[in-house]
Amino acid sequence: MSLSKKIIALSGLAFAFSSSPVFAANDELNGLLGMKYGPNLSYILAGNTPVVWGQWLPQAYARVAYDWIEPLYGLNYGETLEPSAAFMCFSATAELSPFYGGFTLGLGFRPFRANPQIETKFVYENYIYFKSNVEMTLADSSGTDNIADTWNADHVTDNLYNNSAVDFMQNFSFQLNLDYSFGQGGLLGIGLHYTLVDINTEYDGKSYDYVRNMPVFSRDIIFDFLLYGYFPLTERWAASASFSESTTGYSRSADGTYLKESVGYAKTMLGPSFNWNKGSDRITLLGGFWMRDKERHYGGSVAQEFLVHLQYQGSFGFPVKIPEN
Repeated sequence: MSLSKKIIALSGLAFAFSSSPVFAANDELNGLLGMKYGPNLSYILAGNTPVVWGQWLPQAYARVAYDWIEPLYGLNYGETLEPSAAFMCFSATAELSPFYGGFTLGLGFRPFRANPQIETKFVYENYIYFKSNVEMTLADSSGTDNIADTWNADHVTDNLYNNSAVDFMQNFSFQLNLDYSFGQGGLLGIGLHYTLVDINTEYDGKSYDYVRNMPVFSRDIIFDFLLYGYFPLTERWAASASFSESTTGYSRSADGTYLKESVGYAKTMLGPSFNWNKGSDRITLLGGFWMRDKERHYGGSVAQEFLVHLQYQGSFGFPVKIPEN
């Protein structure tokens, strides 16, 4: 392994294990735990790495999130959200990683006072690649190209910073989530996300989505299916679990050959979560497994499909006075 690859791998591990909040890839898992009506400010430090270097590129990022939750019934700023809360939520995040930096803006609605809760949400994502827009293979139709040859950590790290560009990416995500709250902050949920991808790239449309860790076209669509759960065991300990599957779109030429194939993978994660400071701080360690949708898109061993993820999440309290009844 070259020095640059060792640095990427070690930085992913160091970021994960030196920072120390719940689950990164699916923030729905933390969702509304501990959130209050009115302003909410939180931050996340997270990272993951494969157990064996190979097909999965280690990920690490820091994120700051601001959420304003406006109740649709009554005016209860400062009160913790109840399981059947109905509200409108405006969210804004800023995110930084070794490969990209950017922000998101979101607007969500939970119109019904019920449990389980239905939420519709729109999220606009805007990112800048830090000389990390790497050219990818997106079709095997010629019989000579293999998606697995470029969709791996070696190809990405070999081309980072020196052979890649500073580029711009924006996504438009439409989301539908169904959450059921129970017990002491327990949560079960399912999510369906449809995302439109727009990347400025000089590589004939071939690029990479570092947030989802998969190749995408300059104009693409991504379908995400999510299952997630948070199961309190004691006052401080809980179990976290999630399943996610991401799949891109495809396009064909006039003669029927693929210009871009549909690629995707599924990931399952499970592990313990520990909270303190009345739930304002939370650290979670997850272990799991990921698998690509098509065997011919994978060029590694089974050992390269095991992942370890560590995340710390903290939140800041706002001095919002709760009105007396």
